[in-house]
Amino acid sequence: MKPFEILIEQLDRLTAEYGESTFRYTLELRNRRRLENRRRTPRKRFGWSKYQKLYRKQRGICPLCRKEMVLLNGEVEIDHKDPNRSSGFNDDDNLQLTHRRCNRSKSSRSVYKQSKRLGRNMAEFLDTRQ
Repeated sequence: MKPFEILIEQLDRLTAEYGESTFRYTLELRNRRRLENRRRTPRKRFGWSKYQKLYRKQRGICPLCRKEMVLLNGEVEIDHKDPNRSSGFNDDDNLQLTHRRCNRSKSSRSVYKQSKRLGRNMAEFLDTRQ
């Protein structure tokens, strides 16, 4: 039996023992803790004024898909351009406003991987002036 098959069986047993919701909640907590332990500044919640400022700065254009955004709660998210940046993680020059779906599809790829995926060089990708 392959190692990943053994792990799947163990996960199935734990899910059956503790219940689906408890199991998923525990995994979510573990993933959050893993992200916080990487000597990185924790993500913070930004006020609506920060969303408005980024929207004006970007002229309402999502830097990931280059399409117009509607400034509605739940439709846009503040994204960290470089999710692996250690210093200045929450600084304005590392933040951009994106469509929720664009941000979620980007996940935590490096700036290089993001720009390569979108077919743009890194300087063009990081330029939010459009």
